[in-house]
Amino acid sequence: MAQHCFHLIVSNPTKCLSPWTSLLRSRIALLYAVTFLLVLPILFHDARHSAFSLLLNTTAAKDLMKNANSHRIVQAEEYFFFLSASETLEQHVPPSSIVSDRAVTVALSIVTVSRNKIDSNYEPKYLTQTVWKFHSLLKKWQLRNESLHVDMSICNVDSIVALYHEAHSLSKFVPMFLRFNETHFSMVHPLEKEKQDYVFCLNRTLEVHRDADYIFLVEDDAFPTDDVLDVLQHVILRHTEQSFIRGEFHPKPSDVAFVKFYHPERLLSFISLQPERLPELISYAVVLSTLLTAIYAVTCGFAATGGVVTTDVCWRRLFLFSLIVMLLCGRTEISEWRRLASPIFYSYTPSPSCCTPALVFPRQSAQITVNYLSNHTCGNNYGKDSVLDDMLRDLRMTAYLVQPNTLRHIGVYSGLRQRITDPFMV
Repeated sequence: MAQHCFHLIVSNPTKCLSPWTSLLRSRIALLYAVTFLLVLPILFHDARHSAFSLLLNTTAAKDLMKNANSHRIVQAEEYFFFLSASETLEQHVPPSSIVSDRAVTVALSIVTVSRNKIDSNYEPKYLTQTVWKFHSLLKKWQLRNESLHVDMSICNVDSIVALYHEAHSLSKFVPMFLRFNETHFSMVHPLEKEKQDYVFCLNRTLEVHRDADYIFLVEDDAFPTDDVLDVLQHVILRHTEQSFIRGEFHPKPSDVAFVKFYHPERLLSFISLQPERLPELISYAVVLSTLLTAIYAVTCGFAATGGVVTTDVCWRRLFLFSLIVMLLCGRTEISEWRRLASPIFYSYTPSPSCCTPALVFPRQSAQITVNYLSNHTCGNNYGKDSVLDDMLRDLRMTAYLVQPNTLRHIGVYSGLRQRITDPFMV
């Protein structure tokens, strides 16, 4: 049989390989059916940015978010209750006197505004949740890290200071500075007011933390993940303090305006104009198709004759299968492997425009940003993120994005728009 097949391959390889090709085709068809009709719908039914998501009802999704929000509030309030039972404030946060002279210092400032006046029936307490998470992470993290020190504060830009009880209750745990000392009614455009608030917090953080090397400005509804501080340390020490290019460390880059630690997940798909997305998709598909081909070869085997041809056919068909899997599962979900591995596997790429929930500024760039934003006025369809885009272009600076996100947007109540918004848009 083998000798007969050898002569057929020499004279007419298609005729000899057709039985194996048909068998391969039927097996791959079965793989498609099992994968797309059974396996992936089960694994990704609650992954909102995949094609298999069953969270199509926005109202139901918001109810789930509200329940999760309420659960986090309970955890946060219990944490601060037990924290307040401590004898001294010094026991809450490791004292700054233990900071090493070689440590890089980051001033973390949480920008906050009250949401209570948006919906009187529910108090979302985003600030309480975010401060709780950062505070609890810092207590454990700073005791075992000497190369990076983080000082946290709250920047309260609410116009009705006296009624923002949530912020005042947290001020005994975390230092807080106010933009307004009494009730203030702003006559400027809401986007201009938001920009002015941002400039105040950035500038005030620079003034209060004069020794800080970096300013980490976080909006109060950006809830940190457990690894945010490890990723922050890696990014600063390996990318902004020095750049690691082609296996070599280079001097600290001077053109970095800021590093973005959050970007809306709906804008993180493979289908994008960002130059790294298509190579990333192809790379994932190559790895998966090669792995599946190897598994097929071990479990089912290829014909002794024409094996190379059959392997090539198998790989190409599995490559197409892998491309479809990646596209349907979604880049956000696929990228979760980075979070499970190590901060060194997080991607660090040029940042697309839009959105400022969590930005890290080198000190010099923060001062430049304050000056640039102060000299530009926001208005309709021209918010502070658009001004930052103009700054990058005009001053020839660069912004970067760390992926996957190290913070989650939990806000449903928008202080800027004074209404409930779609939480999956930001």
